[in-house]
Amino acid sequence: MIDKNKPAIGVLFTSTAKTNRSVPFKSKSHSRVHSIFSKRAERYGLNVFYAHHKEYKNGLLKRCWYNYNGRWRLAENQMIDVVYSRFAATMYKGNKKDRAAERFKYRMAKQVSMINHPIIDDFCWDKRIVADMFPKHSPRTFVVNTERGLETVLPEIKSEKVVIKPRYGTLGKNVKIVDKKKIPKNIEKNTIVQEFIDTSEGVKGVTDGMHDMRLFMINGQLDHAHIRIPKKGSLTANVALGGKKVFINNEHIPKRAAEIAKKVDKIFCNFHPRIFSVDFLFDSNGKPYIVECNSQPMIDKYAFGKYANISFYDRVIEALKSGIRVKISNKY
Repeated sequence: MIDKNKPAIGVLFTSTAKTNRSVPFKSKSHSRVHSIFSKRAERYGLNVFYAHHKEYKNGLLKRCWYNYNGRWRLAENQMIDVVYSRFAATMYKGNKKDRAAERFKYRMAKQVSMINHPIIDDFCWDKRIVADMFPKHSPRTFVVNTERGLETVLPEIKSEKVVIKPRYGTLGKNVKIVDKKKIPKNIEKNTIVQEFIDTSEGVKGVTDGMHDMRLFMINGQLDHAHIRIPKKGSLTANVALGGKKVFINNEHIPKRAAEIAKKVDKIFCNFHPRIFSVDFLFDSNGKPYIVECNSQPMIDKYAFGKYANISFYDRVIEALKSGIRVKISNKY
């Protein structure tokens, strides 16, 4: 059986890995991904346990899953040393903050190391914070709550098209790119109205057309990057919405984008460990704009298939291991 005395990673989810099922993941693909992740962690002397985030209490998981010899098994009252959070979405329900979920995660951050601290989540999930902290590197961005608010800010946006999206969230969900003259009238609270950056000129030496570029940061280091290209007829490049991903060599990452990503990372230098990504758009002059940051960049695609890059899992695990706090025994 698994050696429960080894240091343990707890991977916690928003809605999956519940213990009232026969397996933690409904999808065979997700099951395979996390089986591979667990095996990689074994090489670093670590166990990995998977659970719904509500199973966490005071440094342990009341019930959780682990993979042993390719099979999923249940464990109870399992102490964990570091949390890999995949449940940031619980803090931002219905395009607003859930204060109870926020307090829960802050309590957790006091008890155990985690990727990522809720302050990093807040920065990445709240698109207003990103634009406010880095105005020189962001498209013109406004938050509106009413149609009147929209009418007030539109003259400040010079592009012919406008980006309309929720203030909180990731994965390109509910993002609309519309002509200024065809703005929807039903504006909800916490709506981001943003200048449209035309990326059709591409990025010199990287891509010729519409795109966005994602840069991954791990513990202060620029890890890797990829370009995402929209499907035909679309202006949004998110892979979750049908876009195509192309990895690029680090030497081809535009210098200005790398400098901005490192500047973003500096504001989190006191939080360890940390992993997040910064997404950029490049205009016709090659100027990079931050369009979004993500504290939970997807890792599933790295396990196998055309985007496979298993060494990325090693670097994620190394980052998690670096966050394990030294325990002082009270027995001498």
